[in-house]
Amino acid sequence: MSRITRSVLVLASALLVSLVGTSAVATAQTAPQGHTWHLEQFDRTSRMCVQQGPDGRTHASYFFFVVSGKWATDLEFGMRDLPPGWTATEHHLPPGSNLHDSDGSIRVNGFVGVQGPASVPLATYRAHIWVSDGTVTETLPTDIIVTTESWVDCMNRG
Repeated sequence: MSRITRSVLVLASALLVSLVGTSAVATAQTAPQGHTWHLEQFDRTSRMCVQQGPDGRTHASYFFFVVSGKWATDLEFGMRDLPPGWTATEHHLPPGSNLHDSDGSIRVNGFVGVQGPASVPLATYRAHIWVSDGTVTETLPTDIIVTTESWVDCMNRG
């Protein structure tokens, strides 16, 4: 399977997981009074599987997230606790709102791009998406799994 085909499958799967998971998200954090937005917690930790490879080979993908509520200032976001040598995009959500529909579903309104060398040690790296209004910062755990398993076997692990 070509590298481009694998990348497209990873992106499509991540999108599918995030869309399927949107109706089952629940806010798991207590916020200070006056705090009107929340980084939603999915019922399953988002994961990315990276097949370990030789030096020089890189892997890139995206993690999707949902911010719910209303906010009047930019919400900055990015990712931390990445594997050694990995980087993530940082950006912002402009002032706005994202509210649950009557059926409980909600729009996915954010994503973070990550990339790095596939030659990092075999491990499960617990990274975190972060969103901040400058006063409050909320985080969402994600797993970056560097493995020798196939992508399908890795994604289907419990």
